[in-house]
Amino acid sequence: MNTIQWRRWQRLFLLLFGMLGLILGGLLLWLSQPQFTGSAVNPGETPPSVEPLPAAERIALIVSVASTVISALGFVSTTALAWRKEARESRNAVLDEERRQLELEKLRQELQPKSEMPPDAAESPQ
Repeated sequence: MNTIQWRRWQRLFLLLFGMLGLILGGLLLWLSQPQFTGSAVNPGETPPSVEPLPAAERIALIVSVASTVISALGFVSTTALAWRKEARESRNAVLDEERRQLELEKLRQELQPKSEMPPDAAESPQ
């Protein structure tokens, strides 16, 4: 898989993490609000009380939202580190290629016969 395809997949997964976090967060907010029963009351009567969401369900929702957020943060940080590593490796590859070219040029100059040298370099000062 090449780099462009990999980055597309990374962006897709990040988008899915974000959407899942928003859905779970919205669900948590919606379920934590008191719900109306829809029953009509006569004037002067108090409406029936609505039971809050049980603690176990609230805890399960909070844990699922927290795990989604933490997973998304881990994904983002891992992706950022991978991109930095790729950039560093590509810079190192360019530098290594330049170094090899310089070494090759130096070896060519050392192995070049004296007769092929320019006249200025062949003359030695006396």
